[in-house]
Amino acid sequence: MHGDFSKDFKFVRGNAAPNTALVNATYYPASAAFIDVSGYEWVNVHINLGTIADAVSFTLKQAEAIAGTPDTIDTANCVKTIATTDDGQDINFFLETAQLAADHHFITCLTGAVSGNNYAQIQYFLGGARHQAVTQTTALCPSDNILSKAAA
Repeated sequence: MHGDFSKDFKFVRGNAAPNTALVNATYYPASAAFIDVSGYEWVNVHINLGTIADAVSFTLKQAEAIAGTPDTIDTANCVKTIATTDDGQDINFFLETAQLAADHHFITCLTGAVSGNNYAQIQYFLGGARHQAVTQTTALCPSDNILSKAAA
């Protein structure tokens, strides 16, 4: 049975650290670091909101290359505008990679309407790996931080 988070899912940070100050009209992650989802069936984008001052928008975008031009995925299900009272809430986007344009397999998240002090952590959880086990980035999750109690 699968479900070992560290082996079955790849996770990638969209911004540097928890509670990062957001910048208007910025891609998380930035161009040249867009996330390649070609080896996965789906991705969950989890945004943990900190202190919010503006009605910030978060828009998932797709691109044809790691530094390509970001294009719209879907204007209904891949866009969320939060309220100024949403401090501490979470946003979750679910995206099947088969729903991306045929030549687009890189994704990113664009912020909008940021003018004050707004903080959030943007994380990507890629699942349904076509090749197991998934290798985590050691800077984010060193091997000694991966603990498991399971039957052999």
